[in-house]
Order: sequence, then C-alpha cells, then structure tokens
Amino acid sequence: MLEEIYNDGERLIPGETHDILEVIRHKSSYKIFKKIIEVDILNSPLMLNQKIKILDIGCGTGHGTFMLSDILGVEITTIDISKESIIYAEQNYGASNIKYIKSDLVSFIKKAEEYDYIVSRHALEHIKDGLNLVLNLKYKKRLIVNVPFNEPEGNIYHLVNWITEKDFESYQNQEFLYEGLDGVTNDTHSEKNPPNSIICISSNSDLKPIKQLFNYPISAWNPEFLEKLGLQFQDILKQLLQTRDAFKNSEEKNLNYESKLNNTVTELNNALEEIKILKKKLIISEEEKSIFLKLYRKFKQ
Repeated sequence: MLEEIYNDGERLIPGETHDILEVIRHKSSYKIFKKIIEVDILNSPLMLNQKIKILDIGCGTGHGTFMLSDILGVEITTIDISKESIIYAEQNYGASNIKYIKSDLVSFIKKAEEYDYIVSRHALEHIKDGLNLVLNLKYKKRLIVNVPFNEPEGNIYHLVNWITEKDFESYQNQEFLYEGLDGVTNDTHSEKNPPNSIICISSNSDLKPIKQLFNYPISAWNPEFLEKLGLQFQDILKQLLQTRDAFKNSEEKNLNYESKLNNTVTELNNALEEIKILKKKLIISEEEKSIFLKLYRKFKQ
C-alpha cells in the first residue's frame, strides 16, 4: 500500500518516505494554517459558541490534518483522491473530530457545505484549473492555499505551473506569505532567494489582515518535545548531515570524522536520556517520537 500512496514522491508518509527536511516543510505549512486559525479564535472567542468547521483539500496521509485537530472547537472534513491514503490516514491519524473522505474536488464541490476555513497544501497544482475551481466552495472566514511558487513544467503530476501572485487575482482580499525550503515563512521574498511555496490567504473583510497578526519570519516546524528540551531539530540534523557527508567523502580523515560522528550520536543519546527522564512531564506525540528515533537510528548505523 505504501507504494501506491508514495506515487513517485508526490505523497509523504512521515518516517517512511522522503527525508526529514521534507517532513519539516510539510509540517511548517500546517503550522501556519494552525497559527492563523488559532489567532482568529483568540481575537474572536465567540467563534467557540459553535463548531469551527475546517475543510482540508488533498490531505494525503493525514499527518498535516492531524496537527489541526487539537485546535479548540474544530471539526475537520478532509478529502483526497487516493483510497490508500485515506485508509492510511484513518488508521494512523484518526481523531474524533476528523472525517476523512475519498473524493476528487469536482465531485466534492457539488455536495459541499459551507466551512469556516478551507486549507490546502500542495494539492491544487495537481488539478486542472485548481486555483479557480476551489473558489466554488463557500467559506466564512479564510481560504488558505499553499502551492509551489513559480515552478516550471517537468513534473508530470503537476497540471498548473509557474504560479505567482497574479494567479490569485480572483481571490477576495488576498494576502501572500512565502515559505522557503527550510520551512521558514516570511511576508516578502527576493528574486535572488525565491521561496519554495506561495501561500495565498483570502479573507472576509471583517477579519484582521494576516500581516498584522504575526511577526516575520515565522520559524519552521520543530518537534514539540525538542522545543521543550531547548533543542533545535534542524541544527542537530544539519550537524548530522555534515558529519555524514564528510565521513563518506574522505578516506584520509576517516578516524577524525568517525570521532565527530560519534560525538554527534552521543549528543543525541544524551537528548534521548533527557527525554526518558522528563517523559512524565512532556507530552510527546507518537508521531514525533517515531520520526526522531528513526532519524537517530539511521545515522547511528
């Protein structure tokens, strides 16, 4: 089933497919979705008087949707065209407030209700005229679309290419954020350092503009338990990758690099020991623990 889900790299299964940097990018996108919804609730607590309905288009294996499920008062509907992905999501990222549905977007629009928020991460580029098609859905608060920025042709699965700000002219009150390959999100970008993704936020006029709600840049997703330990996952990962590459590319200094690698593994061991000591005080999701431990074992070998 994993091969059908993977689809030549178009879908991510944390801990099974892709590298940890891709996991960080995916989860950083959903971190932004979550921050936007939560700050709206904070600014308007009366929203909690009724269920806050979210639609996630192109949920894949559900790991991102699951991040949204602990927002207070939400009820999530999420769709994906892949039957295998929906089954995997239900088995691995199920929650009482998530409903996974196998459906294509065109069919779903015909029977869709109104939602408070509609979110989508790297899905609409897979659908012919997907950026306009999604506007047939009704939302009360915000429509948040994350797609590849200015991506050229070449990916046979992507039917929409070269997406920039001009492709969102039909979106009301649109604002733009930009997510880099490192998962960091900013409110501007430069030609010298183009972003990996563009995020268009279309909001009803009674809501505060997104750019007034946050300080930029917004950091990439970091496993929650590492944040509580005061560790930066990307720093540890960068150190591991540099040591591994140096170790592979040098025969003369093998002993030196092996020593560095051992030191890095020792640091990870110490971190894991701290986790064991503090596990009663920490809330560590099984997903976060699985991703970190798989990465740790991979480099320890």
